[in-house]
Order: sequence, then C-alpha cells, then structure tokens
Amino acid sequence: MTGKSFFMHSLNKVQHSAFFCCKALHFYFAINRHLITKIDLQNKGTWCTHGEDKEKVFVDKYGHQLGLIINPKKETNKYAPDLSNFLESELADLKTQNTPFFSAQWKYGYNPQYTVTFNKNDADRYREYYPDLVIYFWVDWVAIRYFKKSKSQRYPDTNIKVVPMTGVWKVAFKDLDEIIKNSPLHEYEERVGDDQGNAKESYLIDLNNSKITKVI
Repeated sequence: MTGKSFFMHSLNKVQHSAFFCCKALHFYFAINRHLITKIDLQNKGTWCTHGEDKEKVFVDKYGHQLGLIINPKKETNKYAPDLSNFLESELADLKTQNTPFFSAQWKYGYNPQYTVTFNKNDADRYREYYPDLVIYFWVDWVAIRYFKKSKSQRYPDTNIKVVPMTGVWKVAFKDLDEIIKNSPLHEYEERVGDDQGNAKESYLIDLNNSKITKVI
C-alpha cells in the first residue's frame, strides 16, 4: 500500500473517533505506520503501567552491563527511585522516552531527534530529597511521525519526522540540574486542569549535551 493510500485508509478508520472530531487533525504514526492518538499519549494510567513493566525490562536487558537492579525500596515506597547500582551504591531513576517532542524545533530550536523531556516536578523533588541521584534516559522512539492537517489553505500541513532510535543516556542529576538552568520549560496546554497526575511542565533536554553520556 502506498504512503498516500495508507494514510487515507488510516484516516477512514478513525474518522468517527473523538480524536478525529478535534478542530484540527493531529496524527502520530508508529514505526509500523499504525496511528497513535493524542488521547493515548495522555493516558497516565496506561503509561504508568507500562513504566513499571519497563523498569523490569530495562534491568533484564541492561542491568548486568550497567550494574543496576530494581531498588528494593520500591516494594514499600512507590515514589522511591527506580534503580540501585550494586557496583557503586548509588540510586538512579529511569526515564523512558517513547514519543519525540516533535514541535521542539520550531518552538524552541531543539532537534526533536535528540530531545527528551524532564518533568519540573521531578527536578524539584530530586533537588530536595535525592541530589546525588543518577538519571537514565531510555529512548525508544515508538512514534516517529507527527502530522497535523492545516485548518487553512493559506498554510501548509505540519509533517514532522524522526528516524527510529534506541539507546540509553546517563547523567548525574547535579549535572542535569545545571543543564535545565538554560533549558526551555514547556507548559502542556492540553494538561491545564488535568487531574490524572500528568506533569504540567517539562524541561527540554538535548541528549547531545556534553554532560550527558550515551552508555548503550
């Protein structure tokens, strides 16, 4: 199926959904070209469940190589840092990133291919309670294309793409705290009034920053 015919076929499949009924049409496409809706991306319950599973998957895949195990304190405190380094006796938190910040380039001048987000609430909490924490960004771009239909013929459609990318980046929170002093702070307009616990503000982080190290 060609790209255009595939898009029209996918469009027809979702034309009666609440997502389709928005004033502007927003579409996220996965590597397999399946549609991912913005509603899916905001479903905190789903992502939290996935996040818990991913901690175990991450340790199974990379724990031996990186010297990491699930933090034993997670059994009694769900807010405790995710990981523990059994080689260096340090705590770490895992940030899984599956959706690029597609608008990073035109909003903030950041390349969406290498841009991840870091919640302001987490930064404030770590600064107070876990200043020596290490952060791991586990990137696996599931959504690789963002399409928005223009509401006016005077303006072109928005069509932003990244290439599939996987990897793990490591940074000490103290270094990350220095980075965010000069990072854009993005407020999620769609989360105003949100009562599901989604972060309302996040810093944009460039993985190419010299303080951040790619370890996988």
